[in-house]
Amino acid sequence: MRINFDGVTPVPRMLLLSEFQLNPDFHVSLDRPVFVTAGDRVSYEGGAVVVTRPTGEHRKHPAGNSYWICRR
Repeated sequence: MRINFDGVTPVPRMLLLSEFQLNPDFHVSLDRPVFVTAGDRVSYEGGAVVVTRPTGEHRKHPAGNSYWICRR
């Protein structure tokens, strides 16, 4: 599933986020999976996933591993 990590676009449905590609060349794995509910907004800031609830509450979840993907 493709979601926007812009911190503005709400997530369309509930999901369990454990790893993702921020762009085609950058992969991120989280220490622990993050449960994201419909309507939450997600961003990637300073090595962590930030989830903003519709109420305005912010939760920060550290990334366990992130790396650039080298393509030839």
